[in-house]
Amino acid sequence: MMISAIVAVALGVTPVNESKEPQLIVVDEAKIAARIGRYKQFTGKDGKTHVRGFDRLGHSYDLAIDSKGHVTGEAGDLYVVFDVADPA
Repeated sequence: MMISAIVAVALGVTPVNESKEPQLIVVDEAKIAARIGRYKQFTGKDGKTHVRGFDRLGHSYDLAIDSKGHVTGEAGDLYVVFDVADPA
Protein backbone atom coordinates (compact mmCIF):
# COMPACT_ATOMS: atom_id res chain seq x y z
CA MET A 1 0.00 0.00 0.00
CA MET A 2 2.79 2.45 0.85
CA ILE A 3 4.34 2.11 -2.63
CA SER A 4 1.00 2.93 -4.28
CA ALA A 5 0.68 6.03 -2.11
CA ILE A 6 4.23 7.13 -3.01
CA VAL A 7 3.55 6.69 -6.73
CA ALA A 8 0.20 8.51 -6.40
CA VAL A 9 1.90 11.50 -4.76
CA ALA A 10 4.72 11.54 -7.33
CA LEU A 11 2.22 11.50 -10.19
CA GLY A 12 0.01 14.15 -8.61
CA VAL A 13 -2.93 11.75 -8.33
CA THR A 14 -3.04 12.34 -4.59
CA PRO A 15 -2.60 16.05 -3.97
CA VAL A 16 -0.34 17.33 -1.22
CA ASN A 17 0.36 20.84 -0.03
CA GLU A 18 3.74 22.32 -0.83
CA SER A 19 4.92 22.53 2.72
CA LYS A 20 7.77 21.44 4.91
CA GLU A 21 5.26 20.35 7.54
CA PRO A 22 4.42 16.62 7.69
CA GLN A 23 1.13 15.66 6.06
CA LEU A 24 -0.94 12.54 6.49
CA ILE A 25 -1.85 11.09 3.12
CA VAL A 26 -4.69 8.59 2.93
CA VAL A 27 -5.29 6.82 -0.36
CA ASP A 28 -8.00 4.47 -1.52
CA GLU A 29 -6.06 1.67 -3.19
CA ALA A 30 -8.97 0.73 -5.46
CA LYS A 31 -9.45 4.30 -6.68
CA ILE A 32 -5.83 5.00 -7.51
CA ALA A 33 -4.80 1.59 -8.86
CA ALA A 34 -6.08 2.27 -12.37
CA ARG A 35 -4.58 5.77 -12.45
CA ILE A 36 -1.06 4.79 -11.42
CA GLY A 37 -0.98 1.78 -13.72
CA ARG A 38 1.32 -1.18 -13.39
CA TYR A 39 4.77 -0.89 -11.96
CA LYS A 40 7.81 -2.98 -11.24
CA GLN A 41 9.37 -2.79 -7.78
CA PHE A 42 12.87 -4.02 -7.02
CA THR A 43 15.85 -3.35 -4.78
CA GLY A 44 18.82 -1.98 -6.65
CA LYS A 45 22.52 -2.50 -6.03
CA ASP A 46 22.43 0.88 -4.27
CA GLY A 47 20.12 -0.60 -1.60
CA LYS A 48 17.24 1.64 -2.64
CA THR A 49 13.77 0.46 -3.56
CA HIS A 50 13.12 1.34 -7.18
CA VAL A 51 9.66 1.67 -8.68
CA ARG A 52 9.26 1.93 -12.46
CA GLY A 53 6.11 1.99 -14.49
CA PHE A 54 3.64 3.84 -16.69
CA ASP A 55 0.49 5.65 -15.58
CA ARG A 56 -2.82 5.21 -17.38
CA LEU A 57 -1.93 8.00 -19.82
CA GLY A 58 1.33 6.31 -20.79
CA HIS A 59 3.63 8.66 -18.86
CA SER A 60 6.61 6.86 -17.40
CA TYR A 61 7.84 7.14 -13.85
CA ASP A 62 11.06 6.00 -12.23
CA LEU A 63 11.34 6.53 -8.47
CA ALA A 64 13.99 5.58 -5.92
CA ILE A 65 13.20 5.31 -2.20
CA ASP A 66 16.08 5.03 0.26
CA SER A 67 15.95 3.39 3.69
CA LYS A 68 15.15 6.72 5.37
CA GLY A 69 12.11 7.34 3.15
CA HIS A 70 13.68 9.92 0.85
CA VAL A 71 12.06 9.67 -2.59
CA THR A 72 13.67 11.01 -5.77
CA GLY A 73 12.96 10.40 -9.39
CA GLU A 74 11.09 11.29 -12.52
CA ALA A 75 7.34 11.26 -13.00
CA GLY A 76 6.50 12.17 -16.56
CA ASP A 77 8.28 15.45 -17.27
CA LEU A 78 8.73 16.27 -13.59
CA TYR A 79 11.61 15.60 -11.24
CA VAL A 80 10.19 14.85 -7.79
CA VAL A 81 11.78 14.89 -4.36
CA PHE A 82 9.96 14.23 -1.10
CA ASP A 83 10.16 12.24 2.11
CA VAL A 84 7.78 9.56 3.38
CA ALA A 85 7.25 7.75 6.66
CA ASP A 86 4.69 5.38 8.09
CA PRO A 87 2.34 7.19 10.47
CA ALA A 88 3.35 6.68 14.09
